[in-house]
Amino acid sequence: MLWRVVSGSRRWFVQLMQEGIAPAKHEQACGEIVGLDIGPSTVAVVGDNSASLVKFCDTVVQPWKETRRLQRAMDRSKRATNPHCFNANGTWKKGQKFAPSKRYTAIRTEYAEVERKLAAERKRAHGELANQILGLGNVIQSETLSYLAFQKNYGKSVKVRAPGMFVEQLRRKAESAGGQLIDLHTWSLKMSQYDHTTGVFTKKPLSQRWHVLGDGSGVVQRGMCIPHSSHAAL
Repeated sequence: MLWRVVSGSRRWFVQLMQEGIAPAKHEQACGEIVGLDIGPSTVAVVGDNSASLVKFCDTVVQPWKETRRLQRAMDRSKRATNPHCFNANGTWKKGQKFAPSKRYTAIRTEYAEVERKLAAERKRAHGELANQILGLGNVIQSETLSYLAFQKNYGKSVKVRAPGMFVEQLRRKAESAGGQLIDLHTWSLKMSQYDHTTGVFTKKPLSQRWHVLGDGSGVVQRGMCIPHSSHAAL
């Protein structure tokens, strides 16, 4: 038995758990290798027979104006009903506890419902993309990422799409399908510098997001130029 808060009300659910591996609902390609390049807003997927650049969680749309309005309303209500908790310059007095008013509680419930819906859609979008990737192969190769750096540089995008959560879900699904997710070392492979048609490493500025292949055969996203020694699907 478990409960969740939906629209401010506690609702109870029965969760059934069974031992063993759940039957696969989607077609999976066993033994095939897939290369990934995860960015703050896009994901590049490269398989043996296909390559695509998809928008990351395009169905998750954060209502920034609405959430900001709710946050400001909560702050005004807190300050109006608990003036003893704030200093003369408006900062919070350390160690103080405030008593939430009915209005504050109602606004907080509305704000929590907005975030709950976003979290549910984000989880669904993660699962859908993971299933699409596993349809190309269950051995997935992706460079190691610093999600803390992602949060510092692309805070809003990470908040909406949660790339770290997606990678962990993809890792669990790949292992459940008999495969694995292999972390490629970013610094040693220098994937953004490598041209696999010429075997030459060329430094690029961070603003240069696309790489023109040395033999003139095409253009690829810079992170997907993976050296042959990593046995990537390129």
